Amino acid sequence: MTEFEALQKRVSVRSYESRAVEPEKLSELAALIDEINSASGLAFRLINTGDASVPAVKLSGAMFSGTVSSCALLIGGADEISSEMVGYFGEKLMLRAVSLGLGACWVAGTFDRKSVNVELHDDQRLWGVMPLGYATAKVPLKQRTIRAAIRGKDRKLEDFIESDHPVSSLPKWVMAGVEAVKAGPSAVNQQPVNIVYKDGLVTARIWKEKANSLKYNDLGIAKYQFQVAAEAAGVRGFWNFGDGGEFIADN
Repeated sequence: MTEFEALQKRVSVRSYESRAVEPEKLSELAALIDEINSASGLAFRLINTGDASVPAVKLSGAMFSGTVSSCALLIGGADEISSEMVGYFGEKLMLRAVSLGLGACWVAGTFDRKSVNVELHDDQRLWGVMPLGYATAKVPLKQRTIRAAIRGKDRKLEDFIESDHPVSSLPKWVMAGVEAVKAGPSAVNQQPVNIVYKDGLVTARIWKEKANSLKYNDLGIAKYQFQVAAEAAGVRGFWNFGDGGEFIADN
């Protein structure tokens, strides 16, 4: 499965089978986490209890069901750029998990932090966790209701783009990226990021002034979603970090 196919398939999984993730899949995710930490200076960790009946983290019973014995701890610095990098590289990890046939979810607030046994340096923050497991074949009514409530608050596609050109005239790769931003997850479901296309430049900005403290997580998530979709549409590139950071196309 390609990364773009994983992007298209990804949903936020909140109902899990009590089934352990195979060691070879955990090894691949652990290797990716090592790569991410080395490249970014983040401190992501993979937790696995080794027992399908023992949870790696205690998730909110009101939002989740099932036991997840594996999860990623999304640890980084406490500053804005680190927060954005957690979102950017966390989404890379998310899509790799999906490509391996796993279900996952961004969880920033609806988990018991006391259940996570991890020591942090003074300049580090546990931004959230990412449960990793297998989605149940049938999604319980509670989870369907939660998903419907969240999706019902979605903004329209045109609300995600700011441009000095009509939306209908924008390059296809830009619109592919915008669609991926709209379809992507959000740390606490606010999606406070817009893509700006002006004077031939593509940037990403946080438009929602009253967005929560995880808005830079969301900025990173949006940038990675855009980058994957743009490449699938024929334009490779990379982002400059920061609010208003530019997407630099390689071709």
